[in-house]
Formats: sequence, structure tokens, C-alpha cells
Amino acid sequence: MSTTTSEKLVLLKNWLQMAPIWLRHGSPLKMDEELRFFPTSATQNQDGSWDVPIHAWFYELDQTSLMRLLSVKAVAELLEYMDITEEQARLPVFQDRIKWFLVDNESNKRIEMILNDTLHKSPRTGLDGHAHFNLPYLSTEQTGQWIDIPVVMPEGDERVFHAKSQLIPRQGLSVISDIDDTVKHSEVIDKKKLVQNTFLKEYAAVDGMPAFYQWLANKGAYFHYLSSSPWQMHPMLEPMLDNYYPKGAVHLRNFNPSNRSFFKFFMSSEVYKITKAMSIVARYPEHQFILIGDSGERDPEVYARIYREFPYNVKQILIRAVDGSNLHQNRFEEVFAGVPKDKWKVFAEPSHSLIDF
Repeated sequence: MSTTTSEKLVLLKNWLQMAPIWLRHGSPLKMDEELRFFPTSATQNQDGSWDVPIHAWFYELDQTSLMRLLSVKAVAELLEYMDITEEQARLPVFQDRIKWFLVDNESNKRIEMILNDTLHKSPRTGLDGHAHFNLPYLSTEQTGQWIDIPVVMPEGDERVFHAKSQLIPRQGLSVISDIDDTVKHSEVIDKKKLVQNTFLKEYAAVDGMPAFYQWLANKGAYFHYLSSSPWQMHPMLEPMLDNYYPKGAVHLRNFNPSNRSFFKFFMSSEVYKITKAMSIVARYPEHQFILIGDSGERDPEVYARIYREFPYNVKQILIRAVDGSNLHQNRFEEVFAGVPKDKWKVFAEPSHSLIDF
């Protein structure tokens, strides 16, 4: 006799009741596990309180062998495509960067955090080791400030972890910025060079962009760095962003290297960027936005779509001209059809004259 849906639910409920507490409620961080928080931006409610997003990643670093590297589909693809030798794969810079794609993501993890002298428990992590949740916050601090939200660690664990979020007011000026070939040299057009710049070369800021972004920050702008790169890139990107650019929220993509092609992943970014950019603008409906990207791939198309959805929120669209990309004027006239000509500009060198304050 077959089991009905209601009977299955009863069996599942009974099984959960008999399961260990850690399985039912999530387990705490262990000493051999790591935790990384990604910078976020908080939104202010009508009553002055804040919604603070938290994005955490739980993982365990695995000291992998070269054979383990070769067994992972995406990594094997990288090595073959770049003509990487075994000797090059053993280079410290390659090993240090590729390890982020080979960590063991920790599911069913929970932490406790303190905010406003109140203890908050996170939801359990999923199979990818990530947890997304919001915390309420009452604050008399100035808007624009970054707040730290500490983790309450298990007894005997002296490590310190804390999340960071910026208190962005209801009204203001925000920048949504691409990363690759906009603020960081990546050479996305050439996939082989992209991979080499990602895993073998020192990260370099685009000439003139750090000073330009600092000028925008001095004008009161808040920053959202939006990229189609995977979250595994954040530990590598963070030092460069911190050294050269104003601090801001970071938005990257989920990527499982065990069953997805690295190159197909990087070539499927348009829908993601449109969706994420729209969600940022929607969270700050009283902000004016400067959208900054490059001509290498689809940033003009993405930002034109954003303008058509939120014409009153977009102050300026700035597209950095990348050598080797399609820079024909008819491309931009077609992409920005219906967008006022004073709303978009293609530039070779950043300049204060690009934006009329």
C-alpha cells in the first residue's frame, strides 16, 4: 500500500523529532571552520530604524593536492585552457587563489550575533555554506557610518568575527559600479587573459579610477560594487578594493565549481546584473544613481535597461571605453535609444566633467 502525502509528513516530523539537536536546529562554528562576512548596506525605515542585511559564508579550507585540483571540473578546465603546467599550478599565488574555489562549504550552521544589546540567532546555512538574513537596528549614529555586528563565539573559541554594514539614508547619491575592467584590470574580452589575471597576476586598479571614485565619495556618494564574478573572488578582491577605492557594499554571484563551467558562468552575467542592480535601486527609491561600467561586455545594455525601469533615479550612466571592444557609435546609439543623450557618456579617462553637480 502506497504512503499518502499526509503520512509522509507525519513520518518526516517524527524523524526530525528523533534527529540530533544540532541537525534540527543547526550546529555552531567549529574550531576548524571559518566564517567570512561580506560588506552590506542598511536601509532606513520611516520611523528612523534600520534593516541591516547580513551575508555570511561558512567554510573549511582544505589543503588540497594537485590531483584534487584536477578532479574539479571547473579547475581542470582552467588548467587546460590556460596551458598551465604542473609547475605553474604549484606556484604560491595560484594555490592561494584557487583554494577559495575548493573550500568545503559548511551547511546547517548557525551563529549568534549582538546588535542593540540583543542576541540574534541566524538562520541555518544552505548547502552552499551561505546565510542571508536581516537584523533590526535602532541607532543615533550618523548616516553613512559603518557599524560592526560581532559574533558570539562558542566557549573556548577566542577568534573574533563581525559583520559590517553601512547606514545609508533614505535620500542621497549612490554609485553602482562594475568591477572587472571598470575599477580593476581584468581583460574580460580575452577569456584566457581573464583567467590569468584572476589567478596568476597581481591585481591592478584602472588608472585614474581611484581618484575619480574618491572625488565622488567626497561629494557624498555611497558605493555598491556589482560584479558577475563569484563570491569565491571576494577574499582576492577585498584587499584591492580596500586599498584603492571607497568602501562599499559588494554584490557577487553564487558559483559551484564542481558542476559548472567557469567560462559559461562568466559569459552569463547580463540577467544577474540587471536583477541585482534593479534590487539596489528599489531599496533606495529616493536616491539618485550614477551607473559606472565598461564597454567590454554588456554593461551598456544592463544600464540602459535600468534607466528605462527607473528613469527618475538615474543621474548618469558612464561607460569606460575598453580597447578591443565594440566602440562604434552606432552600438551605443542603438543601446541607449530613448535614453536622453545627456544621461550617458563613453569615456577613455575619468574626469570631474563627466558629471554635472
